[in-house]
Amino acid sequence: MRQNKGLKAFISISLLFLFISSCNTLSEKEIEYRQSFDSGKAIYEDECQKCHKANGEGLGILYPPLENSDYLQSHIQQLPCIIFNGLKGETIVNGKKYNWEMPPHNKMDEIQMSAILTYIRSKWGNKKGTVSYKEARMDIEGCRK
Repeated sequence: MRQNKGLKAFISISLLFLFISSCNTLSEKEIEYRQSFDSGKAIYEDECQKCHKANGEGLGILYPPLENSDYLQSHIQQLPCIIFNGLKGETIVNGKKYNWEMPPHNKMDEIQMSAILTYIRSKWGNKKGTVSYKEARMDIEGCRK
């Protein structure tokens, strides 16, 4: 995963602004969720959006949708390993076949994995909530080949 100084600065400033502006009205859990979601959105835009598109609709017959995806819903527990190790071979999403390789993102640390999982699991009708750093660390360890 390429390192992007601008992305890191944007995330830091966004998190600081979010923290300052929401200190008095949001619970600690809500602040953690919003920070993780916003960081995950930035990672998604940098790493995933070119294939799965901004609105999660996918890219024609090449890359499957994440929005309203039956595959995503039925493989939510495998999502960390799919992100970490990539995906090869035929995949059927919403009755449509896809066979384009998803590259691995195995340079992600638990903070990045926590953020991207929180974002994907909270977008496009998904309501799964925050994935903690501890959960993400365990997921990453379980995904190592």
